[in-house]
Amino acid sequence: MQKSLFSMTVVIFSFIAGAALSGGGGGDGGSQYPGVQGVMGVIPALENSCVAVWLPIPDGLAVSGLHWFNNDGAVAFPGLYLESGDVDQPVALLETVQVAENVFGVSAGWSEVFFSEPFTCASSGLYVVFHFPAGLQATGYGEGGGPAIGFVGDGAGASGWLCADGISWDRIGGDFGFAVVPEFVQAEPGMVQLNGSGGQSDELPSSVGVITALNLPFPNPFNPETEISFTLARDTEVKLTVFDLRGRKVADLANGLHAAGKHSYPWSGKDGSGRRVASGVYFVRFQADDVTMHYRLVMVK
Repeated sequence: MQKSLFSMTVVIFSFIAGAALSGGGGGDGGSQYPGVQGVMGVIPALENSCVAVWLPIPDGLAVSGLHWFNNDGAVAFPGLYLESGDVDQPVALLETVQVAENVFGVSAGWSEVFFSEPFTCASSGLYVVFHFPAGLQATGYGEGGGPAIGFVGDGAGASGWLCADGISWDRIGGDFGFAVVPEFVQAEPGMVQLNGSGGQSDELPSSVGVITALNLPFPNPFNPETEISFTLARDTEVKLTVFDLRGRKVADLANGLHAAGKHSYPWSGKDGSGRRVASGVYFVRFQADDVTMHYRLVMVK
């Protein structure tokens, strides 16, 4: 099933819906890969056709790699690029830094790529640009279906744009977001900092150290379990709590003194009494010292 989003002079961008959306092919794709409602490709793919995904980067963290839902494992993305930027407008392809080439993933499944070195940014987030192979186009879901990236609904996922020429971008609207999740490490002196100035990079200032922050949960959406991690600049009391949409407490994941460094807690969708809660949207709240952070969680069944 295909649903046209918009047309341009030389290219049409479309949703290529997977098994969970179209009801055809792929069997139990929806249950195996929770939250992913299909894959998005470019029709036709030209020389500079690409997708840009904006990922917020918490202060004190760097990106060492990516997880994304890939469509066709037999097709490689010629290049993967990064650049610092704000959420409202991606940068041109020529103003990015290439971090990987000939990037393969698995067919109809979550895939991963790790960079040769971590990157941090001078703004509130990084753009990840997937360069599509010219002459190939997405024709269906799964192996043999062509190059495409998974998307999720319900307001989850990462903001994204589609482009035909590497310069002019059209934002994907509605409740759709790309199934792309960053892999974080602690920012350290000497790491490369992207500054959004034409692909130039600087070394991270030596003053950057471990900070107190909540990391992005992964996977999200999830079924049956997501991992929630945080870092602490010093020994301190921590409260890590899951709430429902009405603000009612569902479960305490952490409550007490924690040592400086990184900590991680799984949440398998159960309340404080061990009972499975209903699928839907929840929030995790992190409190430590004077830092309070929230992230949205989407549990699907």
